[in-house]
Amino acid sequence: MLGPIRFAATLQALYPFWWNEAKIKAKQEERLRALLAHAVQRSSYYRRRFAGIDIARCALEELPTLSKADMMENYDELVTDPRLKKADLSAFVDDPRNLGSLYLGEYGVSHTSGSQGQPALIVQDQHALSLIFAVQFARATRLKRRFLPHLGRFLNPARMAVMTVKPGFYPSAAAFAYIPRYLSPMFKVLRLSYSDPMADNIRRLERFRPEYITGYASALEALGREEAEGRMNLRRTGSLKQITNVAEPLTDEAGAWLETVFGVHVADEYAMGECMVLSSGCIAGRGAHVNADLAILEVVDEHNRPVPPGVEGSKVLVTNLYNHVQPIIRYEVDDRITMSATPCACASPMPRIARISGRTKDQLWIDDGTGQREVPYYVFLVPLHHVLDLAEHQIVQTGARRFVVRLVPLRGKRLDGERIRDLIMEHVRAEGLESEIEIEIEVVPEIPRGPSGKIARVKNEYALSQSARRATRESASP
Repeated sequence: MLGPIRFAATLQALYPFWWNEAKIKAKQEERLRALLAHAVQRSSYYRRRFAGIDIARCALEELPTLSKADMMENYDELVTDPRLKKADLSAFVDDPRNLGSLYLGEYGVSHTSGSQGQPALIVQDQHALSLIFAVQFARATRLKRRFLPHLGRFLNPARMAVMTVKPGFYPSAAAFAYIPRYLSPMFKVLRLSYSDPMADNIRRLERFRPEYITGYASALEALGREEAEGRMNLRRTGSLKQITNVAEPLTDEAGAWLETVFGVHVADEYAMGECMVLSSGCIAGRGAHVNADLAILEVVDEHNRPVPPGVEGSKVLVTNLYNHVQPIIRYEVDDRITMSATPCACASPMPRIARISGRTKDQLWIDDGTGQREVPYYVFLVPLHHVLDLAEHQIVQTGARRFVVRLVPLRGKRLDGERIRDLIMEHVRAEGLESEIEIEIEVVPEIPRGPSGKIARVKNEYALSQSARRATRESASP
């Protein structure tokens, strides 16, 4: 009984009714100082990195930044529990039977997708895991009353459909795998894979009658096409209340189209495995609100200098204020974000992300005999979760069904190309694409950067060549 009571107290503290800008800033400052003190006391990495800095009074900008490569190379010294070792955790996540089992009886474990170049191990305690769901309940859906508005969910569970890829240790799946038992009565979850036959997904959705659908933008747009063309009749059931996009950028035009098709609001969350509650999608309009009492989002230029609201940054620096087991402080993420220069119409006191334009990708696709079928980037990313000595990657489509996976090892490390190909093909088989995809692995010393200094982690050279051929034919036509 203690678990539900604590969760209810956490919810009540998180509800937006009680917050204003001054309270948010005070709570952020309180949690930042507590995090810094804990990191210096318990982490030899941070003790070394913050030497000579007055962590009780320094400005955030005085602290050094943290790259993913630095975090993974110094993992054993960075975490604050000396029992946590990178090699042991890597072996733990390599066994899919461990999904949902608390490591050492205390910690949930996940590994990020590597969409920023390389995967990362993330360890969270049970408080941090429950916070993921508390924030979703308190800030990501419309609330009808001020006191314990979700209490009725114990009698009438929310029905949530999640459409991503097949279960694994990637953060969104791990979050559901580690959900506290006392929360399970509050909602029912239908897990769907984007790679399963769409007709099967439609049948399961219509039977389930979800109130909420969460998925990647590409998956949500695919569902929208099915609904718009009459092959799915989810809107007619009247059960759907909200759609939430995660992990991929959703254009304003696509969001507005989905709202027209389904007749419900489409929220757009921006988060990452390193900080799952970084933002909550605006419940009234486009964009997302930074949960500034739980995380700090700095939008900066290429030299880590802050850019003003309304101006797109070159990257962001993220500080997770609630994970004291694996302190993540001024963590560099190669995303281009624009903060809103004006208050949000929804009246939320939290800072608003107006636009997310950095996590873009070329579309990958195959010809399955009936037409073009999109191949989600995550088909390749999920197996790369297990390659923790990976520094950088690039997926290149070079033919109608041919893909080259270029990999750069961490400094001083070696990569086993055959093992990595086996990992990818194992996932490809699980997604039912084995006969459709040919894969070549290239281990290279570096991947060239583009004019902006960024690496294009997904490239469809085949589509570009096809477009060039069509343009040539059209220009030669009389």
